[in-house]
Amino acid sequence: MNMLTFGKNEIENQEKSFVAEAVFAVETISAKKQQEKQIKAKQLLDTLFPLESGSHQNVTAYVIDYRHVMAYFKDGSHSGLQHPKHFVAYNGEKENPASILLKDAAGSHVEVTFGCHKGTGNIELVNIADVQLETCTKLCANSSETMVAAMRHWVSLVKGDENGKPNVCSEDKEFVAKNGDDYSLGYCYSL
Repeated sequence: MNMLTFGKNEIENQEKSFVAEAVFAVETISAKKQQEKQIKAKQLLDTLFPLESGSHQNVTAYVIDYRHVMAYFKDGSHSGLQHPKHFVAYNGEKENPASILLKDAAGSHVEVTFGCHKGTGNIELVNIADVQLETCTKLCANSSETMVAAMRHWVSLVKGDENGKPNVCSEDKEFVAKNGDDYSLGYCYSL
């Protein structure tokens, strides 16, 4: 696994239209087509947060190893993120996280929540219960003043209404940072 830092320019130069297309592809699928939503959600992760080797499509487990998230595959091999600094926090146990929190180069968070394993005795692919994208609304008193506050909203791509349209919620979220400290994302915050 490459533990070196990555160049900020490399990430910022990603085509923004690919991200928008990937998000649109996930949110336009009917809620009744969960298998297709899973595929599109994992493709979105491959676009935004690629693995050093392999694809999120083939991951059987995610594990927190020291300060990194590791993806494990059916053949026993594993891979970290292509850019390890994208991983910032998690919920649950290190050996079986309930969710992982990723952060892109622009500072936006993405929470990936995992579903439960089916318990068939076979090695199963990871089931993604939801992918929530952080969006922020910035507030200012008037147009001549600088922005002083913001509100954080979460757009749910996998869980949506019966037509597949994403749910939006506003809530405080608490995580464990990769260094073990608390990692809090409040609904309202100051800039």
